[in-house]
Amino acid sequence: MTARALFAIATARLYAERRVVLYACAAALFAGLLQPRGAAGPMLLGSLLGVAVALTQSPGRRPYLDRSEQGAPLFGRELARAKALVPCIAAAIAVGAYLCGQFLAGSRDGLALAVAPIAVVAATLTALSAAIRRGWNRAVYLALALAAAAAAYVLVVVARSIPGELAFCALVSFFALRQYGEALARYDPVEGI
Repeated sequence: MTARALFAIATARLYAERRVVLYACAAALFAGLLQPRGAAGPMLLGSLLGVAVALTQSPGRRPYLDRSEQGAPLFGRELARAKALVPCIAAAIAVGAYLCGQFLAGSRDGLALAVAPIAVVAATLTALSAAIRRGWNRAVYLALALAAAAAAYVLVVVARSIPGELAFCALVSFFALRQYGEALARYDPVEGI
């Protein structure tokens, strides 16, 4: 995939979901003003917002984008990378808004700035596979996404291991993106997965 195709898909999807991103940022900013201390807020709320934005990538929600992406000469993995950028960018912006809210409320917590975006991206990428599934399969992927965020939180706050959280989230992100690419490669829009 060329950088132009990746940028075009990500830009079109971000433009289509601009209201969702704006609402997520507003909610995160408000929550950051109310809960100005600690890493739990940006990690867990950011993960929930990332899951919500990942679910907006469900097929059929933006049919004109789905048709143009299916008609493009892209492999499933390439399309997965491009579509995964959108919820990851949106979730990272929401975490940034949360951290801005914390900063405006008087907190100067550098730990949250270092660990929150990593956990949010892992949960968001895991939730992407739920966007193309229905029923119990969707529920399982959503539970896995929230479990990934909770495990990252436990690694940072309880075990006090930032390298452990980084390694865990990198591993989860790699396998989640790979699984999403494989699922998109065999996705049948009529039957679903």
